[in-house]
Amino acid sequence: MTVNPQTTPLQLIDRSRQGLAGTETSKVAGLLGVTDKEMARLLNQSVATLHRQVRASHLDAPTSERLLLLTRLATYGEAVFQDKGKFTRWLRRPLRLLDDRSPLDLLDSSIGVQLVEDILGRIEYGVFS
Repeated sequence: MTVNPQTTPLQLIDRSRQGLAGTETSKVAGLLGVTDKEMARLLNQSVATLHRQVRASHLDAPTSERLLLLTRLATYGEAVFQDKGKFTRWLRRPLRLLDDRSPLDLLDSSIGVQLVEDILGRIEYGVFS
């Protein structure tokens, strides 16, 4: 699944409505450097439901949408940090800007994903975060 910052919101909507393959869940977990348990939390699911969906041919629209948003975030974060390892370590680091919560703690909501993307934008343009 290729999602880049130039992917339009309408393209994301269309792709989420079509439903992604269940295997995309593992790919996104790899991009973010998270475990199955953490991925299940990000998708607001139990681990058992996550495993069942991984075996599914197509995911439902809400799960597909969340995976697309997380993929876009991971791609952006890796580009900002110019290194996947640095980005995944940053995701786990508590930030004063987030009341000492880590960016990863916020990725279970679309508002949290947007907030983390905003912080990445500030880092990209050299605004202290």
